Amino acid sequence: MSQRVEAGAAEPGLLLRVFPAMAYLEYRRMFYAAGLSAISLWAMITARGWLAYDLTGNPSGTGIVTFAAIGPWVLAPIGGALADRFDRARIVIISRIGAALCALVLAYLAFSGELAMWNLVLVTLFSGIIRSAEMPAQQALLPNTIKMHALLSAVTMASMMQFGSKVIGPVAGPIIKDYGAEWVFVATAMLLALSILQMSRMTTRSTGGIAGSTHGILRDTAQNVRVGLRYLGQAPSVRLMIIMVSLHCMFTMAFDFSLLPAYADLILGGGQAEYGYLLMAIGGGAFASTIVLSMMPAGRVRGRVFLVVGVFSGLSLVWVGFADSMVIALVGGALAGASQAMFMALTSAMIQAVLPDAVRGRVMSLYMMFAGGIMAVMILVNGLAADYISIRILLIGPGIIFALIMIAVLVLPRIRSVIRNGGIVEEGRRMAQEAVRQTAASVAAAIRPLDLAARPAPQRSVVEERLGAGGGVGGAGGGG
Repeated sequence: MSQRVEAGAAEPGLLLRVFPAMAYLEYRRMFYAAGLSAISLWAMITARGWLAYDLTGNPSGTGIVTFAAIGPWVLAPIGGALADRFDRARIVIISRIGAALCALVLAYLAFSGELAMWNLVLVTLFSGIIRSAEMPAQQALLPNTIKMHALLSAVTMASMMQFGSKVIGPVAGPIIKDYGAEWVFVATAMLLALSILQMSRMTTRSTGGIAGSTHGILRDTAQNVRVGLRYLGQAPSVRLMIIMVSLHCMFTMAFDFSLLPAYADLILGGGQAEYGYLLMAIGGGAFASTIVLSMMPAGRVRGRVFLVVGVFSGLSLVWVGFADSMVIALVGGALAGASQAMFMALTSAMIQAVLPDAVRGRVMSLYMMFAGGIMAVMILVNGLAADYISIRILLIGPGIIFALIMIAVLVLPRIRSVIRNGGIVEEGRRMAQEAVRQTAASVAAAIRPLDLAARPAPQRSVVEERLGAGGGVGGAGGGG
């Protein structure tokens, strides 16, 4: 199943008191590897988004290529089933090798002058399929590198690295302008190589609750996905949080993937550099907010923050939609990045905190499938709609809708419970009760042989002895 690692023996300093997950060597290795991979991902998103816009001259080009990258997330449940059966670290390594090869293919096409919209979309689609296998494995591996008391810190820091990497990755914008996209793809492959090297140093062996194949890989995968769905059917609060994340991705997180190149060009009158700066502002806000979140104590305060950042995640898009200068747009981008990252990190941490490890990969893959799938569709819709509808409307409208959704869901008792308690209480209690029941059953099964061995041999009762004696006498008399 899973082999946990121990924290180092060093005295905890200020850094470890603020970020307790960093006390674990295996987590640090995974964290640095994930950071390198995330930087390469955002560099690729920046480069592919601008290239698609440049090749087609329309926002729809960006929407199509980004849909090709994120659309395969609907395959994440297959990756989740693999993550609960095979070595999770090995799946991550193999996936990143595939991603590096995709980056090198794009670099070759760009150097040779053969890069076109069709092969850009094709390679991006293949890269997205690889990513759909990597993400569930990485999400499921993360809790196995730390002790449970540091889980919230670990999940928050992983989100900090994922969103904060937007600060560095979008440097690809100015690089494209000065040197060309081919060098962005080369740099991406090098970052992934370093990430693979770091992951290969991990010693944690982590799998889920799937023992092996009994009916073939396809039938087993379908059955294992049904197990994840069955868990969600029995965990209404987790299911509701996944719905909230999906709506958040649909209305607030699709704009920077599909609309920013055209926004930088048509609204701000800029180009690749301005596009990169906007993404960096979003990343800077995300990085700062997740640092604040990682220092925030667990408890009720997180519930209040969940509500506030959810509302601001929508309102920040309204700010960006009304912006008429680069400075105002950068401020709005920073607010959007901060609120989006906090919302995603909080919901992910709340869900991870109550998931049994045996189904963690499958449930988190469903989380990614619903959130990523609906975001991919919205990215495509945004890109196509931007050819006919003002980009400002496509920012302001969804932003207002999600802010209203966050206010409207306050009527739901389970959302009020999350806000009041700062976490998913019902599933947490049920999981604790199930753990106690399983532990008690295991202990009972272990001591049963000892208990039977210690018992004295059964004695015959007085009645049994008399009946036995009488039968003997009768038999003797009959024989006489």
